[in-house]
Amino acid sequence: MSNPGRTREPGTGDARLIFGGLGVVIAAVLAIWGALQLAGGQPVPGNPFAAVLELGAGKLTWSGGATAWAIVFGGLVIIAGCTALMWALRRSAGRLRVDDAQRHLGHGKDIASITEPQIKAKAKSLGVVFPTDQPHASPGVPIGETFTGTKLYGSFEDMHLDIHGPRMGKSTSRIIPAICEAPGAVLATENKRGNLDHTRGVRESLGRRVWVFDPQGVANETASFYWNPLSYVVDEDTAESLAEQFAAGDDGQAAKKDPYFDPEGQDLVANLLLASALAREPITTVYERLSRRDLCREAVTILHDHGYRLIADALTTRLGLADKQQDGIFGTALKQVHCLRSRRIQDWITTSFGDTRPHLDLHQLVAGGETLYCLSREGVGSAGPIIAALTVATCEAAEKIATASPGGRLPTPMLCALDEAANVVRWRRLPDLYSHYGSRGINIMTVLQSWSQGVRVWGADGMKQLMGAANVFVYGGNVKEDDFLELLSKLVGDYERRAINVSRSGDRRASTSESTVLQRTLSVADLQAWPRGRLLVLSAGNRPTIARSVPWMNKRYAAAVRDSLARYSPTPDNPGKAA
Repeated sequence: MSNPGRTREPGTGDARLIFGGLGVVIAAVLAIWGALQLAGGQPVPGNPFAAVLELGAGKLTWSGGATAWAIVFGGLVIIAGCTALMWALRRSAGRLRVDDAQRHLGHGKDIASITEPQIKAKAKSLGVVFPTDQPHASPGVPIGETFTGTKLYGSFEDMHLDIHGPRMGKSTSRIIPAICEAPGAVLATENKRGNLDHTRGVRESLGRRVWVFDPQGVANETASFYWNPLSYVVDEDTAESLAEQFAAGDDGQAAKKDPYFDPEGQDLVANLLLASALAREPITTVYERLSRRDLCREAVTILHDHGYRLIADALTTRLGLADKQQDGIFGTALKQVHCLRSRRIQDWITTSFGDTRPHLDLHQLVAGGETLYCLSREGVGSAGPIIAALTVATCEAAEKIATASPGGRLPTPMLCALDEAANVVRWRRLPDLYSHYGSRGINIMTVLQSWSQGVRVWGADGMKQLMGAANVFVYGGNVKEDDFLELLSKLVGDYERRAINVSRSGDRRASTSESTVLQRTLSVADLQAWPRGRLLVLSAGNRPTIARSVPWMNKRYAAAVRDSLARYSPTPDNPGKAA
């Protein structure tokens, strides 16, 4: 009766030892033969092994000249060995623990469509216009590079989804390079000022205007311009879209929404936004009417006068509801627009008689290749709804320009780098619009710190839809969510591993058999312990691959980034320095 044995993967140590020994023997034979040939004075067989045998048998004489040549050959071998050892040490010094998995993943033709040659060809086929005043422009959105140094990009049709935990280099290696290398207009959001300070000077050096929308003072920027959200509202559809941003920006958690009062409150906000836009009133009038319901009669009149009879009738009906029901609707609506009561925020979204500040022209922003930074913090006093509204309005302005352009695309693509998207830009319809905007030349990079952040805003199905619509998905590590990491591990896939099974029979004789088993290329533990400096890249039509991140410090414009930091970043002597 045989006993079950143990299964082990075939090792390569014995084979390396054998081949290494054979290599040494062959090198020695060639060195002896070469020394005899070069020393001269006697006929030497052309077969190196025959020459060594004749030397051993005394048929050939080993001379002083042969010794000298042998010393030369030995020195060359030592130099070559030291060079190879130094190369191997340098190569191994830069390797990380996950790098061995790359041999089972995509490389070469497996990832051809995101390599620089094909990205350049793609840009040419799309008719992308690269402005001559952008010396840092890249042929796509930079991702990283392969272990052999091939640069990787997303094309100007691709949409990106990034998930990087804290302190994993998402800004250093993804967002900052993307902003610096964007050929056209840029919209960037964040809840701090790091990306702004690093890239503002670089974008200003292009000679195009840079706008910093900072209603919460994240970067201590003064309100040198304003943007009226009602400039976006031209009909009932845009009013509903703006109201949706206020509702989503409230807390971003759909689970807390009341199935009756929240939709009713959102619709009420939309009605009042439309009325104020038609009457060219400041947006703060909406808050005033919600606080004093008697003022809503004015909104009814405005809607009637401009031909929105059904909406006016709906508002009249709400004003006639029972007090308790009406209180619930108006209270919900007030909660959704509570950011409008902030005096700091009002400075950025309203104007008054004699105000000479410019109004942010979104069409000029896109067409002129300008840059807009939108900053907001989550929590009390958040300007999130305004930031989301400005983001949506900018993308829709870009879409209108694209629609009127050849091929229905922006001639020069626009980058939307939505850092901290789940906290700053709670754009509910984003998953539905992802693939559409890619075809318009509007490249959106949604950056999250975890999968659950996205679920909190878009729900589980929405996050799956967002990931499915993203042509480029990049994982940067430091995420501790089993379900997400298990999904990612499955998407990366398995590889075939040879295994040898050793068993012993009753008479202690050993027998072996070989089999092939499937092994996860990257386990959940591998992904949880993902090292900084490596990116797991899943791209449309390609096998997953591991890329090296390329921080801005290693880019050709590193000096320009440092100059921007020196100019705009706060210092210990001046912590309140405006960005």
